Amino acid sequence: MSINTSLPARDSAPGGVVALPTPPGVVRRFWSRHPHVADALIAAIYVVPMALTLVGNGLAAEPAPLGDIVLNGAIALVLAVALIFRRRMPRLVLVITWISLLTFTDYGEANLVAQLLALYAVAVYSDARSAWIGSGASTLLASLAAWQTDNPADLPWIPVAIQIGIMMLATTLVGVNVGNSRRYVISLVDLAAQLTRERDQQAQFSRLSERARIASEMHDVVAHSLSVMVALADGAYAIAPKNVERSRAAMLDIASTGRRSMTEMRRLLGILDLGTEPAPRSPQPGIDQLADLVESFRSTGLPVVLERSGREPANPSVQLTIFRLVQESLTNVLRYADTPTRVVVELHSAPGTVEVTISDNGRKRRESGARAFGRGLIGMQERVSIYGGDFEAGAGIHDGWRVHAAMAFEDESPVIEERR
Repeated sequence: MSINTSLPARDSAPGGVVALPTPPGVVRRFWSRHPHVADALIAAIYVVPMALTLVGNGLAAEPAPLGDIVLNGAIALVLAVALIFRRRMPRLVLVITWISLLTFTDYGEANLVAQLLALYAVAVYSDARSAWIGSGASTLLASLAAWQTDNPADLPWIPVAIQIGIMMLATTLVGVNVGNSRRYVISLVDLAAQLTRERDQQAQFSRLSERARIASEMHDVVAHSLSVMVALADGAYAIAPKNVERSRAAMLDIASTGRRSMTEMRRLLGILDLGTEPAPRSPQPGIDQLADLVESFRSTGLPVVLERSGREPANPSVQLTIFRLVQESLTNVLRYADTPTRVVVELHSAPGTVEVTISDNGRKRRESGARAFGRGLIGMQERVSIYGGDFEAGAGIHDGWRVHAAMAFEDESPVIEERR
């Protein structure tokens, strides 16, 4: 990747956005996609001149001993094969070049080239510390090998050592810079992949949370509406022969309850349906709608009493939680209580806290098992836990059922004293 270090001014790019780095060209993309081809080419570039040198030594006027030519050729072939694996095992390849210095009968440029390639691979594909240690060791071993050559007059000790040290230092500096850039890019890619996974996980978690919330809302709406409509329908059927007007009024209440529930269901389902027109919006129910809620249950014959006192929370979410608690509890009373004579909804608020209690004195019917209550109770408990509150549900002191929830809030509202 070639990066343009001279960033343009923000007003020179559309929308004031800094230009992105220049993407790699065709040649760079080819070598990055075919690393084995590059390694094989480097090995060939090393072994071909080495083979020509050995052949020239054998055909010279004073040919070198055949044993030395064969030994040097075998070592050169081992180094060429080792250079193919310089990316995956850079340290091992560097150690192999060190061993070759102890066995070569003549130290020349070909030996130095193999050592420089191995040192560069350590700096790029391993780490900077190993590269600097390898650079020092390579300089020392290469200098000693040159000093022990058969022709000391052609290769003076001090100049050769200085040249080898400079080449090793330059190779290490270039390799460390390239390796650090490579490792930095890899870390950025890994970080981007991790952030992408976390983003996808967070999106999945948000979808699951939203579906759970919608399921809870649907449960509250359907359970309440159907319970009220069934109770009104039973009452209308029972009084139809005796009082037609009351039966007709009950049927109107059934229709009104059904329309309200359809509106709420359409709003909830509209959240899931993204391909159609948005559903009509309406405010979420709150404490101000508790009177209408209680009145809807009274129309079914349930003797409900609403008692409110204290500073009520102005937070819409807290008000919605209170409304759903009362709605679910009264629905359970309507469905499972056996002829209760008193149902009390108590809402008491103090600075920073609010308590909701719904109790009745009707015996729970035997056929109403825990499974019928399960989802509603779990939903109420989850709503209260959002605000770090306490939730209790169980048998009352005498007969019937009692639901109690305590929550905390930070806002304050006017003091209200009301009993209905």
